[in-house]
Amino acid sequence: MPYYCPKCSMEVSETDNFCRRCGVNLTQIEAFPSTPEGMIKAVLLQRVDGIKRKNPEAIINLVDKERYTKFDDWPPFERQGPEALNREAEAFKVLKEYNYETSDWRIDIFEDAAVASFIISYQGTIRDRSFKIRSRVTAFLVKKDGEWKLVHEHWSRFSEETPRRRRFPW
Repeated sequence: MPYYCPKCSMEVSETDNFCRRCGVNLTQIEAFPSTPEGMIKAVLLQRVDGIKRKNPEAIINLVDKERYTKFDDWPPFERQGPEALNREAEAFKVLKEYNYETSDWRIDIFEDAAVASFIISYQGTIRDRSFKIRSRVTAFLVKKDGEWKLVHEHWSRFSEETPRRRRFPW
């Protein structure tokens, strides 16, 4: 299982002392993904990294194939079943670059089920058009045969006008 920097989510080696992206000292941080929360976060980061690597097989191996559904932040915006993964694999053919950063993680575990949410900022080029998107992601996972599998994902974009932090006068 790959390891990820707990600060910036870049994939790191088990033997790395420092993250190559953000420079955080990995020897000072709890081993990741040794906890249930870490394993769930690793599944979700592998899912996003599968987009970056344009690897549909890696993504398919992370989902519960019988029950998987998704609301995407790209059209169509309706709930999709497993065909969402086929559409995503087709998009990989015209995806030229993809980089991402995650933040604001929350993972709640309920025995063999979990809800995870985070913010993702991602940018790249598809069909010679650049994009830069910031979205909220909520995922529902179940533990199946000892492994966490994605059952549902909900990606929703922030509007471009949405400020990162709203300050209220009270």
